Amino acid sequence: MSRVLLVDIPVFSDAQRMAIEAAARERGFEVSYDSRDAAEAEVIFCANAKLVARAPKLKWLCVPSAGTDQYLKPVLEDREGVMLSNSSGAYGVTIAEHTVMATLMLMRRELEYAELVRHRGWRRDLPVRAIRDCRATLLGTGDIGREVAVRLRAFGARSITGVNRRGRDPGPMFDAAHAIDRLDDVLPETDLLIMSLPDTPETRGIMDDRRLRLLSDDAFIVNVGRGSAIDEAALARQLHEGRFGGVALDVFTREPLSADDPLWDCPRLLITPHVAGNMTLAYTRQRIVELFLEDFARYCEGKPLQRRVELQQGY
Repeated sequence: MSRVLLVDIPVFSDAQRMAIEAAARERGFEVSYDSRDAAEAEVIFCANAKLVARAPKLKWLCVPSAGTDQYLKPVLEDREGVMLSNSSGAYGVTIAEHTVMATLMLMRRELEYAELVRHRGWRRDLPVRAIRDCRATLLGTGDIGREVAVRLRAFGARSITGVNRRGRDPGPMFDAAHAIDRLDDVLPETDLLIMSLPDTPETRGIMDDRRLRLLSDDAFIVNVGRGSAIDEAALARQLHEGRFGGVALDVFTREPLSADDPLWDCPRLLITPHVAGNMTLAYTRQRIVELFLEDFARYCEGKPLQRRVELQQGY
């Protein structure tokens, strides 16, 4: 068998598979869609971490997700020489649209109105808020944060502040950018906090009880990054205390969220089952393939991968 590229992502269309096969042929690779060929695979493009243990010839694992924490330990920590890349850049559009949806649902009191209508009630006077003139803080300014910023700017946000690891400038849609060590200064000036952080030792529990209390009582929070970034017990307590205009969580410390988890009973909390960034949007699937093919060409030419993940940092 020639050099093998194993693709194990069932949602790809025939056209997308044909594009992968054409690129593989041009570079002297044979494409397999059979996981039993993992033992011969030099490159694997999949979301199944278990295949790595069955792939002794593996040199590069590309995953169709942006997050890679599930592949780092114990999957790759002992596989010296195996590169890991992600599909960062494919999910900004779908997650940004989800973020806007969730923000508007909270600000326009859709949770309360939906419950009212479900019981055939009729009321029209709940005070609402607007993205227009709000002070937004984006905790995480990668592809997702930048796409969110574009949309918030279109809605007329008063200010858009980015917070990232080193305070680097994320682009013209932001009014300011600060390093993570300035977060305590930024939170009290925040009306809308949007979180799109990866799961790393530095981000776990970053929004603990103390930092949550730095936000105003009527602030809004939307988390579309990783559930580990928020102290869920502290958040639940504060929601029951009457704090926050509303919170939207698409990600959780443990998924799926258990039926008896206290979060289910929190007021002003919109829960979605980690659907902001999955592969149900056709645009997302197409971008995943395009990004892989870009890096596949670089791999075959001996160039550094554009979306290579540093195993120690986790992103």
